[in-house]
Amino acid sequence: MAPAPRLTLGELPPAARAIASATTDAIAAARAGDTAAFDDACSLLIADPEHARVILGDTVRLLLEEVLPDGVDGDDLREIIGRSARSAAPWFPSVDPGVMVVVLSGALGIHPDTPPDPGAGEERQLELDDPWDAVPPRPSAAAVTQHAVVLLADLLSVRGRPLRGYLEAAFTEMARRETVEQP
Repeated sequence: MAPAPRLTLGELPPAARAIASATTDAIAAARAGDTAAFDDACSLLIADPEHARVILGDTVRLLLEEVLPDGVDGDDLREIIGRSARSAAPWFPSVDPGVMVVVLSGALGIHPDTPPDPGAGEERQLELDDPWDAVPPRPSAAAVTQHAVVLLADLLSVRGRPLRGYLEAAFTEMARRETVEQP
């Protein structure tokens, strides 16, 4: 069976087009160091956090695969995080390399589940010697979104190619997964 045709941004439904547009705007703002525009575009992405997380994560993964075709190791990740954080620090003072680790490990499918967050209304049974005590709390959806955009801006600069093709590939992959998951 032939693979499904690749979606173009023009073929996306309105909600998906809004994510693509906000992602494009957020990355342009990150590249320009425009904090206000970055915050505005990221707030639009956070309006649909689950879909934005999937698209941003898939786009990060696609770029990592092209930037590092021989595979990713710890030194590669340190270099990407350091370069991204240094370039964002002047205009994004709350840049957090730890959140970048979460974004990168999530994009690679290796981030462990994090414990429930009582501050967000999630319940957790307290246990003696609870293993979750050693796991840092999960970053907010806003922080993950912002840091994913910062990483994308950096990876796109390294790759030297436009965002559009990566977004189209990410939306195509999401549509394929949703089709496969339906009975």
